[in-house]
Amino acid sequence: MKGCLKIFGAAIVAASTLALSGAVPVQAQNTPGDNVCLNVTEIQNTQAVDKRTILYKMRDGKIWRNTLVADCPTLVGFSSGGFSQVAHTDFICANSQLIKTQSGNVCRLGAFTRVN
Repeated sequence: MKGCLKIFGAAIVAASTLALSGAVPVQAQNTPGDNVCLNVTEIQNTQAVDKRTILYKMRDGKIWRNTLVADCPTLVGFSSGGFSQVAHTDFICANSQLIKTQSGNVCRLGAFTRVN
């Protein structure tokens, strides 16, 4: 009887470990074509560095840099800087997502590169 309890106990431990591993949020993933996608619920904040670069800081401290496909003239600046982004899924993906600056320009994200 003891042997049965040990096996059953090991099965419970294995099942709960599997369940917990599935509960950890995915920070980033690769999609076909090697595009990186970031989980929107794991993004802590964003920072537009210049007219072609946005940094995405994740909740776990990792930082991803996105280099826009082309310059986005009003992405940074005192009077018109800033942008908004609408996600239709749980992920923001490289080379397919659009952003809109506060002055109304629409720009497309480029590749994501992990900074740290």
